[in-house]
Amino acid sequence: MRAKDAGQMDVLGWLWWAVTTLIGLGWSIVWFLLGGWVATLAQLAIVAGVIFSYKYGWRRAPFEIASRGRTFGRFVWGWMRAREMSEAPPTAAPRTFRRGASKAARSTRDLGDININLSTLLSIAAMAGLGLIAVS
Repeated sequence: MRAKDAGQMDVLGWLWWAVTTLIGLGWSIVWFLLGGWVATLAQLAIVAGVIFSYKYGWRRAPFEIASRGRTFGRFVWGWMRAREMSEAPPTAAPRTFRRGASKAARSTRDLGDININLSTLLSIAAMAGLGLIAVS
């Protein structure tokens, strides 16, 4: 083998290594992202199996799971196939807001409006509890 041919083989080897490394890295990222979903779905299937086995018995449970799964599958398929209306029906009048409209009728929030939901309240309570623990 000549030196020129050996150099070309080295370049091809390095290219092959780079391509397989990139494919492996891509697959690792995809599996990292999908692995959590796969594990979650497996855990949900086990929990559903245990609940249905307890409720209907181990012989009837697979049939009940399949029938409920088929119903849920039809719902999901219909939801996926549903389309948004591209424009409002011609009979609908456009919504207008008066300047003096009541606060409930306004669609935008004014500066200083506070909108606290349950999640925010629980987060604040957790932070306050941690603060009390840190102080004592």
